[in-house]
Amino acid sequence: MNKLAAVLVGVWLGLQLGVGYLVAPILFQNMGRMEAGALAGVMFNVVAYTGMAVWLLVYFIGRAELNRHVMRSHTNKFVLALLSFLAANQFLVTPVIEAHKAGTTNWLLSLIGGSFGQWHGISSIIYMICSVLALGLVFRLLKLDWY
Repeated sequence: MNKLAAVLVGVWLGLQLGVGYLVAPILFQNMGRMEAGALAGVMFNVVAYTGMAVWLLVYFIGRAELNRHVMRSHTNKFVLALLSFLAANQFLVTPVIEAHKAGTTNWLLSLIGGSFGQWHGISSIIYMICSVLALGLVFRLLKLDWY
């Protein structure tokens, strides 16, 4: 199961980096802003939901591994942090961005305010944090060592 987790995480990280830092910029260079944004949004949704599924699986694999040993690990705490960042970006920040694009209201937007650019920047920072955190976890998981 450790090897499966490492492969799944590696594939997801490639998807995350590819969509965020390769495909999305190319879309915005070669398409209209609205079309590129819509297509990028669909791809970011796929990456986010895939990531949440993969990292949840990794978390449970890690718990099973740790239950077989007496030692403690911080790896699962980092996995939970990554899951939290992914979920926050998908379920809190992305709806605010969508509300800005549609010209509608959102509870978080009403509560905090902010422009489209500010929320897009927050989303980009969270995306980068997830990428860096995942890269560190990939190296940790490739050691196949949960302790």
